[in-house]
Amino acid sequence: MGLMYSMTDIAHHPNVLAAILGIVTCVSPVASVQWTDYIFTSGAFYASLLSSIILYRLSPFHPLAKVPGPVMHKVSKLWSVWICWQGRQHIEFKAMHDKYGPVVRTGPNEISVIDPSAVSDVLGAGGLPKGKWYLARQDERAPSNLLTLTGGKHANRRRVWNRGFNPDAVEEYDEILAKSATQLVDGIEARSEEQGEVDLTTWFNYFSYDFMAEFVFGGGSDMLEQGKDKKGILELLEHHMITGALVAHIPWFFYLGNRIPGATRSTLKMRAHAMEWVQDRLAKGAKVKDLWYHLTDEAALEKEEQPQMKEVVADALMAIVAGADTTSVALTNFFYLILKNPEHYQRLREEVDTVYADADATDVSRQSGLKYLSACLDESLRLLPPGLTGGPRQVPQGGRMIAGYFLPEGTQVYLPPYVMHRNPECFYPRTNDFVPSRWLSPEDSDSDSENPLSGRRHNRKAFLSFSFGPANCVGKKLARREMLMVISLMIQRFDFNFAKGFDSERWPETMKDFFATSRGPLKVVARTRV
Repeated sequence: MGLMYSMTDIAHHPNVLAAILGIVTCVSPVASVQWTDYIFTSGAFYASLLSSIILYRLSPFHPLAKVPGPVMHKVSKLWSVWICWQGRQHIEFKAMHDKYGPVVRTGPNEISVIDPSAVSDVLGAGGLPKGKWYLARQDERAPSNLLTLTGGKHANRRRVWNRGFNPDAVEEYDEILAKSATQLVDGIEARSEEQGEVDLTTWFNYFSYDFMAEFVFGGGSDMLEQGKDKKGILELLEHHMITGALVAHIPWFFYLGNRIPGATRSTLKMRAHAMEWVQDRLAKGAKVKDLWYHLTDEAALEKEEQPQMKEVVADALMAIVAGADTTSVALTNFFYLILKNPEHYQRLREEVDTVYADADATDVSRQSGLKYLSACLDESLRLLPPGLTGGPRQVPQGGRMIAGYFLPEGTQVYLPPYVMHRNPECFYPRTNDFVPSRWLSPEDSDSDSENPLSGRRHNRKAFLSFSFGPANCVGKKLARREMLMVISLMIQRFDFNFAKGFDSERWPETMKDFFATSRGPLKVVARTRV
């Protein structure tokens, strides 16, 4: 066991790390020892050390020796870093599971599981906690946020968050949501008339970021109004996203990176933007009960201890980054898949026209009638979830049995949504096809031909687009409300087609998996309906 995590231990002791790198600060070589001898001896030592580590990780004595997987992944995390840098982690995980089965060793001390029986064991109550993968994303100079907290601290913070997303609170946000959604369709209409086509990826980024700024702080962003990102915030977000994804694979590098001038520039700039919004929000007060109202407990519902301002700022920034990105990605993916499958687009438009025959699509009271739209949304979230791979959980002290394997303490365990959702044991038949009817009850389907064939498998527990268990997406209900409104309003206002020259077959290849998802332009023609 000692050898299993020795590199991690070394990484968190700068003096030891300095010695390994050959940076001698306290001890001078004996004068009689020639430099050539020193270099040879050091080289032999490090070669022996490296060989020992590699042999151990490949040996039958390693605790994960029985878990199948590629040799390169068993030996080092550096291969995973390279794959992550390319944004191909979801593709690589899918290929490994196709070859090796439902449980794959994806790192020296890391596995990926797509067995649906493991979902509760990993993410459910009493499952695995978050570990060093999330801690690596936490700036040691800043307080923890809801994403990185675990155990009792997470439960206490989650209680405050839940008040901001209960049914009464969510209704308070409808006016904000309708305003941003209307600005979105107006902006798309103006850009389409001006240029003949529009990039939905960009405009969904503008919308989701503006809405989250309004929802969290009561304002602070005007991308929809300006039709551009003047402050370069979206570029900062992407840089922050890529950096976080890379260092999560090698936590010791984050420890060093925090001490390199300029290495955390994007994080610091994002924090500076957040502080500007905080100061503005404190100065003007609350016009509505926004998320800040709940996170700061302005209603004084916390009896024992009031939330600390620095913690609220950390949570508020996390809310904007996480909420804006996931919703934007989900909307972009939805429109790609619905336009790629025009037979479903036609039925979807008929439903929206029926439900909102005499009303504007910002009327959320009618969303319960959008059964086919909801099915299309769930199916798009299944095929292209906003978080393609997600982050791993960590086995606690004492070890755990997961998917038939005993995993020792410290093992990282992934449940990758992109791969889990494409597992025939979870969703079958036509696992890789866009089939919205799999989410419909028999009475809501038009015909028997739409329903999946015999042998149907539909494991809702394996649907991980909003995660699962106590640490699932706290904003799930608001996110669905938001997406249903935006999609309905856009379908009601426009007729959509892919733009001329747009390569719809290759567009999924532009998706890059950096925990959050980057994707290329989605060029469409949006004609105003008459």
